[in-house]
Amino acid sequence: MKKLFIIAIIAAACITVAAQDSLLWVSDTMTVADSVQVEEMASITSTTPVQIEPAAGKQSSTSGWAVPVCGITALLAVGAGVMAYITRRELNDLKRTVRAELDNTDENMRRLADESAREVNALRLALSTRLTSVQSTPAQASVLAKPGNATPEAVPSSRKAAKQDIYLAKPDANDCFTRAGDRFELGNSLFLLTTTHGGAQGTFVVIDNADAQRFALMMPAENLTRACAGDGIQISTGKTRIVTDVPGEAVLDNGLWRITRKAMIHYE
Repeated sequence: MKKLFIIAIIAAACITVAAQDSLLWVSDTMTVADSVQVEEMASITSTTPVQIEPAAGKQSSTSGWAVPVCGITALLAVGAGVMAYITRRELNDLKRTVRAELDNTDENMRRLADESAREVNALRLALSTRLTSVQSTPAQASVLAKPGNATPEAVPSSRKAAKQDIYLAKPDANDCFTRAGDRFELGNSLFLLTTTHGGAQGTFVVIDNADAQRFALMMPAENLTRACAGDGIQISTGKTRIVTDVPGEAVLDNGLWRITRKAMIHYE
């Protein structure tokens, strides 16, 4: 844009100079013609010489200030046109930039709103499941009544039959599963344990349920890493499925299932 502006000014200056030279040439020609005409008329009518210098000087002075004024006017007109063009181009570029930024911001806000809605729905579902389980466990509460246990949930004893399926929640810092029950509870049940050796031991896997796995993948460090091992399981971004390669092992210890060997898993 600056180059275009400079070229326009140079062109206007050249036009001004050329116009000034043309006007001076015309002025000189007219002055000579007037002088010749006056001399001829003077020789016919009178013998007194006619003074023509003042008229020539007047015309020359008139053309002398008119040409620069015309040149300056042309320069100002060209400069104003170029500046208006440059300003319009810059405004259009600014509009396009602002529009693109607004579109990006709108897209980011929609994505953030969708993610927030999913997290809120998951938390609402987990809370509803928790409230339902608290209201419907009168039979389970009598199984555990020992002080010091983290949760008074029902845990099958060694007197129960072997090969029983037990649904387990995430483990705590002591490698013990915090909840155990014979029914699947979305938001709480993450592992499925099958008892062996009369119910005192068992092997566990990650529950093959899409909703439960999606909930576990939201916070893998809290839900999975204490009970499972594998390459890169701390990062679950973009993953939608958990596969158990080798089941883990647990034993019944003072009414709680304690992990003795972690399960080997990977994400897909």
